[in-house]
Amino acid sequence: PFWLRQISPNKRSMATAADAAREFITGPQVIQAARLLLESFSLKQLCEALANARPDDAEPLIGALERLTEFEEVRAMLFGAEVAAFLVAGATASDARIRQMVARMLVQLAKGGENICQRLAENGLFASCEQLLVDSETSTAEAAARVLHHAVQCPAGFQVIIGANENDGGLSSHLQGQLQGLGDVERVRILQLFVDLGRLSEDAFVSLEARGAYKQVIGSFLTDDLLLKLVAVELMDSLGAFPAGQQLLSKHGLPAQFARELADPCCDESVRLCVTALLGRVLQRTPEVQGVLLASHEAPFPQTVAALLGSRSPSDRLCGLEAWANASAHTGGLAFFCRWRPFLDELVALAASPQNEVCKCASACWVFVLKQHPLSPTAAGAAPAAVAAMSAGAAGPETLELWVAAEQRIMPLALKNLTGKPFPDIRVQTWRLLAALIGSETCARAIVPSQEVRDTLFDFTSEQNSEARIAKHEFVVAMGSLAWLEAFLGEEGTAILTEYQRQGPHWTPHVAAVGVGDQSSS
Repeated sequence: PFWLRQISPNKRSMATAADAAREFITGPQVIQAARLLLESFSLKQLCEALANARPDDAEPLIGALERLTEFEEVRAMLFGAEVAAFLVAGATASDARIRQMVARMLVQLAKGGENICQRLAENGLFASCEQLLVDSETSTAEAAARVLHHAVQCPAGFQVIIGANENDGGLSSHLQGQLQGLGDVERVRILQLFVDLGRLSEDAFVSLEARGAYKQVIGSFLTDDLLLKLVAVELMDSLGAFPAGQQLLSKHGLPAQFARELADPCCDESVRLCVTALLGRVLQRTPEVQGVLLASHEAPFPQTVAALLGSRSPSDRLCGLEAWANASAHTGGLAFFCRWRPFLDELVALAASPQNEVCKCASACWVFVLKQHPLSPTAAGAAPAAVAAMSAGAAGPETLELWVAAEQRIMPLALKNLTGKPFPDIRVQTWRLLAALIGSETCARAIVPSQEVRDTLFDFTSEQNSEARIAKHEFVVAMGSLAWLEAFLGEEGTAILTEYQRQGPHWTPHVAAVGVGDQSSS
């Protein structure tokens, strides 16, 4: 059947409209050009032309309508009854190009704020996304999902998608009821939408969880169907990437189920990496599950993390490092890994790895863990930090063990990286690691007078990369807390650093260079 019966054809205007559309899409994309086109042909006429266009005329008309949607001045015109009807009907058009055009136009409209979303809801345009979500063209389905991402963040869109009350489940409830009849790809696409909606709206997450939507998400992964499990890996990664999802994954015995996945000798590599990353995030969010996941060094999770760190694959090592850092965010996980000597030796070695990405990640992870477990101010006395903290009882034993390893083993590697790894991306992480280490008096007294720092501290051209300059400035700001710094640098050097701290990372003094004293503070 003809898909838009209420729009009557006009063959002469159709051809002329197509010519005008061609001229519009090949010219400058400015509002003046849009006005000129609409003075000749209204949106209704352009829609009429497209509804009856020959194949070679359809492309310029589609392009023109998509471009027009990008202009705020034009968007209000799209809510006329006939144009809105065109868009609703276009969502089910037999021509894939028209369906794709409708999805793209709706994305542009949904970005327009709460008032535009209200009108989209009133005209049934959000509801039309249901068909587009299961479109055979992936780009069309992805565009429809982006429409709903914007919609759920405004009241009118939320009501359409989630429902007005317990008896009205909205579009999401209808989609959930259709899952069993969809193919694997389309089903995972809808489940991904549920995850995205929960990430964007806490209220949406609560409603979808209450309806069992996330139980279906998790069930698609915890299955004996290997192909479906592999398709669902990205789903689980998305669910574990935000707080509410992480909290959900810590309940209902799920950590133990995921750990059993790691214990399976036939576990696929992508599944192993996904589950390891998930459990690291769960441990960071919910340390109460440490008793399940960190029962012993032989448990599946720590054994997998250790195996990943010992792998030659950079992606394995990156996953293992991040899992360790997340699991060590709390004292229980920190103590577990700090007292596992072979594991700690591997962690230290990776901070100087010849694999640049691994070296960067290891440095960043050490920074994260050190910041999660700082030495207390009482530890910043004249005595070495760890000793002062121990005598004052200011830090737990696991924190002391962490900082002893940092002082004795990580700091020398960081200083070596400063000169031995000149690449800007690595220097960013090196400066940040040195800034974190300044939190230890022992480290500070070794870092500031070191040859590596003396050669670069007052060299304001040492960092050409903007992010590296910012990281170096963070290090200089951290140095500002050292009470003995002026005695070491002298009045002139301290004045320059103070101005550097105040002016920001891209400041350069008028004085070309300033030497750093050879003596260390006593």
